[in-house]
Amino acid sequence: MSKRLVDSSILVSPDFLDLGLKERWLWLGILLISDDYGWCNAENRFLKARIAPSLRMSEAFIDASLDTFAARSMIIRRTFGGSKCLQLLNFSFFNKLKRRRFSKYNELEKRREEKEREGDVLSNEDLKSLTRAAMANLEAGETINKLSKTTEL
Repeated sequence: MSKRLVDSSILVSPDFLDLGLKERWLWLGILLISDDYGWCNAENRFLKARIAPSLRMSEAFIDASLDTFAARSMIIRRTFGGSKCLQLLNFSFFNKLKRRRFSKYNELEKRREEKEREGDVLSNEDLKSLTRAAMANLEAGETINKLSKTTEL
C-alpha cells in the first residue's frame, strides 16, 4: 500500500470543487492507490473493490466519472495489452512525494513511447500542454478563492 502526503490545495482545485461527493471519494481514492508516478489500474471492478467496497457506487457510475475526469484533463486513460490503466495528470502537484519508488507501469510507459514514435499515441508535448492547462485551471481557482476571501465582510 502506498503512503501519500496530499497537498491541501486539492480542496480548492476548480476540478475538485464542483464534483459530487461520490466523485470526490473516487478521485481521492485514485490519488491514494496510484503508484509514485500517478499510474493506477483503471478496471471498474478493481476501483470499486479498492476505493468503495461498501458504498453504492456502480461500475457505470465509475466509468462515467472517469469520463468526466478525462474530459477535464485530470486523467489520461490507456489500454495496454488488454489491461486498462490511467494516469493522473496533476499527480505531482497534489502529491508531496519527493523520492519515487519502482513503478510496475514503467513497462507500459515504455510501450507508449514506442507507439508514440510510430504516431499512435499523444506525444509528451501534447501531454505537457494538457497538464499546463490543468495547472492554469488550478491557479485560476486559487485566485478566485483568494478574491472571495478578501471580499468577505
